[in-house]
Amino acid sequence: MKLILPLSVTLPRKKGDKHWILNLNSYRNTHYHVLNQAKQRYKELVICALTLFQEDNPGYVMPKPPFIFTYTVFPATARKFDLANVLPIVQKFTDDALIELGVIKDDCYKIILAVNYRFGRVDKDNPRVELSINEYR
Repeated sequence: MKLILPLSVTLPRKKGDKHWILNLNSYRNTHYHVLNQAKQRYKELVICALTLFQEDNPGYVMPKPPFIFTYTVFPATARKFDLANVLPIVQKFTDDALIELGVIKDDCYKIILAVNYRFGRVDKDNPRVELSINEYR
């Protein structure tokens, strides 16, 4: 299974929408109410990603755990960044959404046995994170 995930979420505001970037700096500095809003909005985007995947892959059967999750980031610019600054927040938000949606039972080591972080390439037209979920063999 491959899901296309965002690098940021947009939170609606009366005086202009807030663009919340998924990284450890934002996570650390954000008020818990705003953080919850960002997490809920992210879950909506995960639902969209799952729906698109299901439409493109009718009859797909989810493999059985344990899984290996591979997160590949495609940033909009060539500006240097740490994978470990961005992808842990994407992973946490995604894991929580997949559990809430019933896609996976839990995010413990018995279910997700391995997680890989990778850099894809710069993609200024479509910045994203691609999550590949495979059966661990």
